[in-house]
Amino acid sequence: MTGSQGGKDEPPELADDSPTELVETDDGDVVERLSGATATLLLAWLIGIGAASALLGVWLFVWILSGTRLGVDSLLSSLGFYVALAGASGPCILWLAGRAQGHSLAWFAWTAAKIGLVMVTITVAMVLLAVLVFGSLPGIGVLIVDAMLVVAVLLVSQLWALAVWAADRYIARARVSPG
Repeated sequence: MTGSQGGKDEPPELADDSPTELVETDDGDVVERLSGATATLLLAWLIGIGAASALLGVWLFVWILSGTRLGVDSLLSSLGFYVALAGASGPCILWLAGRAQGHSLAWFAWTAAKIGLVMVTITVAMVLLAVLVFGSLPGIGVLIVDAMLVVAVLLVSQLWALAVWAADRYIARARVSPG
């Protein structure tokens, strides 16, 4: 977002505790960007929400399907790391898609659902490809599992939407000082 509306006007006055800062580019334009502290806190928030929701989702998914409760050792294993990493990407992608554009909660909810469905589609396609490579065909039970996965991801994506929307609204309200 440029600091000036047209030409080389004075940049807007930011609040002392603003989550953003004004920075001059190589072209001499003044742009507003997240401060280092705000960006770090935002990234920790988005990664934490995404990773925790993905790990909880996998824990519930395995428990519902097999009756086995995964232990902390399973969730903090290398597989757990990749699950957390994949889950963390959802809110981060959602933030990049909608940041600072004044979108509504409904927009964030719809976009989060679409991101989640793309993630499920990729996961299901990879599992089906792996199953076919090993020479067996999936049974009808895979459709039930896929439906459960879609429902779970749609629910979790709404948590992502709420978290990202809340962060976006906070930054939008706090960035410019009142009158």
